[in-house]
Amino acid sequence: MQSQATRPLVLAFALLVAACAEPHPPASHQPSVAWNPAAAPHVPMRIGPDLVIKKVQFGILRTTAEGEDHFEPASEVPAEDGQVFGWVVEIDTTRESLHWQEYLKLPRPPADWGDAADDPDVLISKDGKSAVAQGEDLVEDGELSRFYWSLAAGDPAGDYELDLAIEGRPVAHFTFRVPTVVQEKAILVRGAPARDGRRPAPAVMASMGATAWR
Repeated sequence: MQSQATRPLVLAFALLVAACAEPHPPASHQPSVAWNPAAAPHVPMRIGPDLVIKKVQFGILRTTAEGEDHFEPASEVPAEDGQVFGWVVEIDTTRESLHWQEYLKLPRPPADWGDAADDPDVLISKDGKSAVAQGEDLVEDGELSRFYWSLAAGDPAGDYELDLAIEGRPVAHFTFRVPTVVQEKAILVRGAPARDGRRPAPAVMASMGATAWR
């Protein structure tokens, strides 16, 4: 599992999850979340006089031919090294930014948690199968979004879960599937023409190192 570049996380981490090892000291002014996947939240949902959650979607990012990222709702994430996934929340609020918390659960531990293992705002469980994260991001054009996670070589096939809370209130429980174990991405390497005019040997496949993840 890999992590994408993300905005700075401004608030101290206060998500209390017993399964996670050595959490950072919680900030008392931040709400804790009691994750209860059995009680999936329903939207629209008012969680404050100036805050209504209108719609929540899980999906992946596709890169267009022009190099622009395009959000695509999905219930299955392609088993491709570097495939980014995350969520978009449509919000009615006058607040400039919102605090979010998320809990990601894998069917089995990944081969490597990448940069997430060193991220002070991410806690990985002792069994290596789940992680909790928190942060504060700006609301832009009525939306709050996060695309921090991407698949990496060795990530397991199977059913994944991702729970999301906004300002301490659970707002979504996503389930999605990765169809096969993620393989290391390969790139085509072509040799230059030989000086005597003969064609070079057939192209060979070279492995491209994994990028940093969640």
